[in-house]
Amino acid sequence: MDNKSSVYCAFFDATKAFDRVNYCKLFRLLVRRNLPPLLLRVMLNFYISNFVRVSWSGYFSEYFLAKNGMKQGGVLSPVLFCVYLDELLHTLLAAKVGCYVGDLFVGALAYADDLVLTAPSATALRKMLAIWDVYGSEYSMNFNAAKSKCMVVLPSCRRYLAPLLSKSVFNIGGSSMEIVSSYCHLGHIISSSLSDEQDIMSRRNRVMLSSVR
Repeated sequence: MDNKSSVYCAFFDATKAFDRVNYCKLFRLLVRRNLPPLLLRVMLNFYISNFVRVSWSGYFSEYFLAKNGMKQGGVLSPVLFCVYLDELLHTLLAAKVGCYVGDLFVGALAYADDLVLTAPSATALRKMLAIWDVYGSEYSMNFNAAKSKCMVVLPSCRRYLAPLLSKSVFNIGGSSMEIVSSYCHLGHIISSSLSDEQDIMSRRNRVMLSSVR
């Protein structure tokens, strides 16, 4: 913003991201990272022999084999998911169309399965979304367009473009994403006006509600 650049943001909802990790893809990525073969065999055995059952109202289903997905709550699960997602982040970096702060690429920000793209223009964001679609198809990752949102932050010299933003279209998985003026990301409300007022009011209301209870 200090350099008079617009910032086009896309906030993603990866549908059941941990559950969709493909074992074949994951372990090929681990092999490429030159992990010791013995360690790979132990981890592979953990996952390909992973039997689970469903609990509902005190009743249990029969055990069945889980053929994909990370173990919920597993110590290794977040680390392995980062490895799985890293391929996408490197592809986006190589495309060189996202936002930079100096020489630092900040076009793709990820915290587990909370994912954000930032681009300096609508065209750049659409190119990055196309990369995401290819990755999602290859790595069995679905991005929920209904829950994913776009937000555009304009510098003061380009505020006149604000009325045109509602006509912009950004697609993921063949469906368009809603353009919003604010979005709650990792518990904080981010506003296109760069104001903290909504976030502060939201936190104040939570404190007042908890004190009433």
